[in-house]
Amino acid sequence: MRKKTRMALVAVILVVTISIVGYQMLNLYVDPYLSVDAVVEHPESFMGRTIQVKGELQAGSLTIGQDNVTLVLVGDNHTIIVLLLGEVPDMVDGQDIVAIGTLESATLIRATQILTSCPSKYEAPTTT
Repeated sequence: MRKKTRMALVAVILVVTISIVGYQMLNLYVDPYLSVDAVVEHPESFMGRTIQVKGELQAGSLTIGQDNVTLVLVGDNHTIIVLLLGEVPDMVDGQDIVAIGTLESATLIRATQILTSCPSKYEAPTTT
């Protein structure tokens, strides 16, 4: 092979390798929202990892203790308990929320943060 052809081949292999490694590293650090059902049905895929689970706040499940807060997220077919060790945002029963934390068992997430959807969606309309 000629020197220019060999250099071009090495450059292409290098670019492809860097692209593949970059893509895989990005997937490690970007946490997509997971459904409650996906986590409960396949916990082995997420065990011990930091994940973001989206679901509805189960009516009456919010319990505020001295050291932590517990709540239940509802999916289509399953529920998951969230133990929150961070700041508690304003939440309304039935509201869509995202729990960010570590999956400790198939039905328990130790969350460090809760994200809530826009509360105006859940407020009663006012009449004038």
